[in-house]
Amino acid sequence: MKQTNTRAMVETGFVSTIVAMLTIIGAVMPFSAFLATMVAPAGISIIGIRWGSRYSCTSSIVAFMLVALFLGPLIAMSTVLVYSLPSIFLGEAFRANWSFRKLILVPAAVLLSMGLLQLVFANSFASVDFITLGQNVNNELKDAMIESIRQQSIPQEQIDTMIQQLNYSFAQAERMMLSLWFCACSVITYIMAKLVSYIGRRTNTVHRELPPMDTWRMPIWGAGVLAIGIIIIYGLSYIGYDNSLLKDIGMNIAFAGSFICLINGITCLMAVMKTYGVNGFFQFLILFFLYTMSPYGLVFYGIFDMFLDMRARFQKRSL
Repeated sequence: MKQTNTRAMVETGFVSTIVAMLTIIGAVMPFSAFLATMVAPAGISIIGIRWGSRYSCTSSIVAFMLVALFLGPLIAMSTVLVYSLPSIFLGEAFRANWSFRKLILVPAAVLLSMGLLQLVFANSFASVDFITLGQNVNNELKDAMIESIRQQSIPQEQIDTMIQQLNYSFAQAERMMLSLWFCACSVITYIMAKLVSYIGRRTNTVHRELPPMDTWRMPIWGAGVLAIGIIIIYGLSYIGYDNSLLKDIGMNIAFAGSFICLINGITCLMAVMKTYGVNGFFQFLILFFLYTMSPYGLVFYGIFDMFLDMRARFQKRSL
């Protein structure tokens, strides 16, 4: 065996042990679950960047066997198996220098697919109904929020309105679960990519830095996706064709488009505030306040930036 291959196998075994340890800690202690879902997969990506996808696959297999030995195959499946394949793709993305958009979306799609595969496998072979379990947790959360609303010292009419709006929001979220899940996978993938970039620079493995958020520009077709979803939702009602499946598809498409426009609105405001020298902490407070009070305002602002280039307009005013 060549010296390079020997070193690669030693590093793979060492990292696999660390991945298994972090996964076990994250699975046993719920408050440290990020160790199993974000930090541990970053180690698999680092192995893939240094030595290739073959070694990152080997690291995933070894980590899966170790976790299954200590915690059982079900825990190993829901941690290592779900997050290892996106980590392999993420490592290949850094190694092959993919574009930033592809670097985030491809592993996010793989993570979504692995999550769906886990649901099918658990329901078919392990007799674990995650869908019913999720619905029970969702109902408990909704009941707790309704109870907290009823305990407030406000008029009964306002309480009824708030409860009605809460029930409507939960019903809408259940119908848009697929797009919500994909957006969550994209956020998780971005956090993993930041960890991989940081660890890679510290270990002299990769020197690629992800672009800062104030430089992000979402594609203009994001507004088109939002428009298509709205047309599907309200167009069916306008022509008198009531199909719940098509409405659910339209709602998922509309949410995906609104998420793209929301990200563009947030990054545009960050760029504008950076132009005027606003501190990063105050940027966070302003964006948090705007998102809490009017998230649709950020969506519309993102659409305006796509068509009118608000960043360039405010850049000219500041000069």
